Amino acid sequence: MMSSIVLLLALAQVTDWTAEERRLASTFTPVPTAPKSTTNRFADNPNAAAVGVRLFHDERLSVNGKISCAHCHRVEYAFTDQKKVAVGVGSGTRNTMSLLDVAHVRQPFWDGAADSLWMQALEPFEAPLEHGIDRITVLRKIVEDDPLRNAFTKVFGPLPDVSDHSRFPPATPRAEAPLALREAWSSMKSEDQDLVNAAYANVGKAIEAYERTLVSPPAPFDAFAAALASGNDKAAGRAISPAAQRGFRIFLAAGCRNCHSGPRFTDEGFHSNGTPPSLGQRPDPGRWLGHPKVLRSAFRADGSYSDDRAGDQARGTGSTPRRPDMVGTFRTPTLRHLEYTGPYMHDGSMSSLEEVVRHYNRLEGAMLDHHGEALLQPLGLDEASELDLVAFLRSLSAKIDR
Repeated sequence: MMSSIVLLLALAQVTDWTAEERRLASTFTPVPTAPKSTTNRFADNPNAAAVGVRLFHDERLSVNGKISCAHCHRVEYAFTDQKKVAVGVGSGTRNTMSLLDVAHVRQPFWDGAADSLWMQALEPFEAPLEHGIDRITVLRKIVEDDPLRNAFTKVFGPLPDVSDHSRFPPATPRAEAPLALREAWSSMKSEDQDLVNAAYANVGKAIEAYERTLVSPPAPFDAFAAALASGNDKAAGRAISPAAQRGFRIFLAAGCRNCHSGPRFTDEGFHSNGTPPSLGQRPDPGRWLGHPKVLRSAFRADGSYSDDRAGDQARGTGSTPRRPDMVGTFRTPTLRHLEYTGPYMHDGSMSSLEEVVRHYNRLEGAMLDHHGEALLQPLGLDEASELDLVAFLRSLSAKIDR
């Protein structure tokens, strides 16, 4: 008899929704149109996007000719790779984030090390563990491919003639690059450096134009939330399971929306998530190291290669100071498409949604940073409620078309 009662409770829909719960449901759907990218005048140019998709999938733009952006951002995994940490020409230290709806992200990367999507798109090419190539070689690969060069110049104008290797040697100013590449960059004339940077910036702007087209399809939760907000409880009850409905109520009551707010379930802020470092690894400084990378970059939103050097995005870069409370903080990820994007957390240290929920619920062994994260408190849920919360999180995933 008892097992039958438990089963009935598990199958029972939530019917006593409050007016406030209905109102809150409406704040989580639908995902709106992405904001304009004012620092990239090509951001919504379809011809730029057509160039960007080719660059995104081009394995030649890597030191070993085997790594493309698509290597880590695979469509069937919601543009992640389902690996603990990203693996390019070497193994990184952070988990690959989804690119679906990435046009909404204000400060890309886990640590906010870029202030625009086009700046972010440039970083992996010259990262030693990702593509491991240099910006002049990237341009040379484009110039040497006639169809790609023609498509690129049709949108962005002429590329510099990089055929003269003495004038344009393989080179980059990036501090972590091999010494020979940095010295080669220093030996170039400043006007040639500017020619290279201007063309290289357009590589990033083309990729951003493509990535802005990567939009999430509606998830089962969207139908549920829209129906619940409109008072159509019957349709809401059909959209997601009773467990997911209970999980949504728990999500609201437990304060998860303090960080995971809005239709993308993220405040786009930076927080300590309490994840302890992997055995033998030092704690990741997070945004403490990411923020100065933006300030050092020639491609920042208020820099010479931006198309809006005085707008909101540019002002935000210049006015944000480096603060001690940035240590150990990471960008709040979206909760959409979690069905496809595990393992989870910035270091990929949690293999399942059950493990993630258990972490936030109990905070057993959690490593709180030195300044403390006021929003990070044990939830005190029982095991059944943990499973309901997982069911809700799964309802945020839509079927990914390959």
